[in-house]
Amino acid sequence: MRLLPINQLEPGDVIADTLRNADGRVLLRQGVALNADMIKAVEHWGIPALPVEWPGFEEIDTTPIVSSALIDKMAAWAKKPGGLDSARLHEGQALVRTMRDEQLLAHARAFEMLSVYQAGSAYLSFYANLVGLVMRLADQLAPEWSEAYGLAALLYGYHHPGLDNGQVRDLAPAELADLVQTLRQIRVPAPVVTTLLHYQCRYDGSGTPPLKGEEIYRGGALLGLASAFLMLVFQTDGQALPAHEALEWVMGGGGTDFSLEAVRKLGRVVAPYATGQVVSLGREVAVVYHVPADWPNRPLILMLNGDHQGQKIDLRQPDQQTRVISGVYQKRLWS
Repeated sequence: MRLLPINQLEPGDVIADTLRNADGRVLLRQGVALNADMIKAVEHWGIPALPVEWPGFEEIDTTPIVSSALIDKMAAWAKKPGGLDSARLHEGQALVRTMRDEQLLAHARAFEMLSVYQAGSAYLSFYANLVGLVMRLADQLAPEWSEAYGLAALLYGYHHPGLDNGQVRDLAPAELADLVQTLRQIRVPAPVVTTLLHYQCRYDGSGTPPLKGEEIYRGGALLGLASAFLMLVFQTDGQALPAHEALEWVMGGGGTDFSLEAVRKLGRVVAPYATGQVVSLGREVAVVYHVPADWPNRPLILMLNGDHQGQKIDLRQPDQQTRVISGVYQKRLWS
């Protein structure tokens, strides 16, 4: 299947995966042929891209690394009426362990972000990706604390307004203070609380609280980095950035906003181009066939034109160093 930007959809395109809203209700089913009204509706829903059936791309698998069942459970847990207590905390810990299990199953793949059409809203996409990405980063830098940092990311979204209105925004200072106070009352482990307390810190001391460098708790640094990156990708108060541009922006803050170690790991974990995206390599055009976990910005591609048309090429190989992906291909068709 091909991941096609909304502005390139045409009537007759066949949806290759089910489109849902934030409550799990099916909006468009897999196999439906789009018409003009459907395309307008998809644009209105704020969905940037959809998977469509495409000749020659049948083997390309765009299955997300976070299951729909887990997304639904996360949303239900975060929106459940009532306050946080020990029982609700244990439910959250079980969700984090499920996320851990799903991440382990996808260990051979880079972290490809869950799309809006798969989660149902920009905020829910941001939220599910936040938990998964924080745990992926922790696996690289502090694996023994991965579940604690993941629980902090899960608690970040507890009763967040975005669960209802779909808007992606950061926690306000008062919201964060209330959350931390509640967590202390139910005696949540210190690494979880400190992660939330420090996630708005910045490496040069310009954040809140004004800690800097190694004074910032590692969990807070990872949550802050992941949230800043994902807000650029899923922002709803401005134009969202494609993943490769958001990565460049965040990595440009290495040494000021974030530690160089953390941004390097982000670049070694996140896929800048998703499986099924058609990309440009100078005059050549290719589709991303598979994104390996060990080198996500050098994926396996299927050439769509030129002398090697129809061949699969692994950009990690030494003889392919001159081939560089320059961006997402901006047209529907290629010569």
